[in-house]
Amino acid sequence: MRNTHRVAGSLIVAVVTLTSFAPLARAQNRTQVTIKDTGVVAENLTSSRDGTVYFGSMAKGTIYRAAPGAVQAEPWILASTAGLTRVLGVLADDKTRTLWVCQNSTGGQGGTPVAGQTALRSFDLTSGAAKGTYPFPPNSGVCNDIALSADGTVYASESFRGRVHRLKPGATALEVWTSAEQLNVIDGLAFLADGSLYVNTFDTGRLFRIPVKPDGSAGPIVPIETSLPLVRPDGLRSAGPRTLIQAEQQGRVAELTISGDRAEVRVVQDGLTRASGVTLIRDTALVLVELARAVVVPYRAPGAAQANAEQEILSLSKTKWRWMAERKVDSLATLFDDQAVFVHMSRTMSKTQELDVIRSGGIHYKHAEIFESSVRFIGTTAIVLHRIRLDAVVGGNEVTNPFTVTEVYVQQNGKWKLGSLSFTRLLTQ
Repeated sequence: MRNTHRVAGSLIVAVVTLTSFAPLARAQNRTQVTIKDTGVVAENLTSSRDGTVYFGSMAKGTIYRAAPGAVQAEPWILASTAGLTRVLGVLADDKTRTLWVCQNSTGGQGGTPVAGQTALRSFDLTSGAAKGTYPFPPNSGVCNDIALSADGTVYASESFRGRVHRLKPGATALEVWTSAEQLNVIDGLAFLADGSLYVNTFDTGRLFRIPVKPDGSAGPIVPIETSLPLVRPDGLRSAGPRTLIQAEQQGRVAELTISGDRAEVRVVQDGLTRASGVTLIRDTALVLVELARAVVVPYRAPGAAQANAEQEILSLSKTKWRWMAERKVDSLATLFDDQAVFVHMSRTMSKTQELDVIRSGGIHYKHAEIFESSVRFIGTTAIVLHRIRLDAVVGGNEVTNPFTVTEVYVQQNGKWKLGSLSFTRLLTQ
């Protein structure tokens, strides 16, 4: 009887295990995801963390959804009930359970009546219920693609006007964030761990970085040199702290690894007819082809596990700089290890001394502008290198210095603690 119970228990565990991994198994076995409709003309796609895939429709406005592992997407948010028209970009946000949608008006040429409006819209990721509508300015171009920054701000590209709009958390209206002639036919958007927005241009095949300043405004637009030419670059997504994955309508999906102002381009797969969108699900890329279906391309993001850890460390470091600027001593006290050391140009301080000097205003770290960052792991220790320009007030005097900053973090009980922070002044910027 005891053996019978053991066998029964094993069978139950096996059934539960197989059931739990069934969607993953189906996802690994499928070769494409089609759309259960005709004349859809899908321009982009997105996916949520559980593997659900979403398509928009330029021709019909309807949003289509494929369940995790499914090989076909069904009509989900109907244009007739939601008032959707000409959908291009779509982006799933698991954190807020929101599907962001770029909707565009139709008609207006040759005397045809205008239908709908050009706007960024949001829907509940679970139910599909409409949440918000954020119109573009009058006489705008095309709402094309969408990206989310770490703080939850939503950015939308406007093709044929060369603008990027943003919607801050809690805001009720869009605002123009940046505008430039060189971004005229702007298309894909994606953020990387450096906190900058990366954008491509469909007509000129260019890639640019737009830094986000501490106050949230746009920094100078920086052209990124690419190791291979880009031809009609379209959908763009983040694949790691320094890595983008991009669909190009010339017929390929490519990985772009950013190093300074250069991108190393690696072709993941070629021969993909009119590739216009890409999304990542586990170890695969789903690439939208022929404006009609998504094909499955094997793809493992470089150092996926390490990438998550790198992003966590860089985000923590960025938060630390903000806490230092705002003199949030209690938050810093929790982050700093009791044995931490702080190496300045003139002296070395303990945790207590560093906190005291921040609290008293002896040193006010007003703003650290970060130009380059890197992370290296040795076991449970993370070494962060920054190249920065630091604006500070020291002893009542305002000073600005270029530094290489070394930060050492040690993982303790699942949390990162700062063990060392040292400043090395650079001779030139």
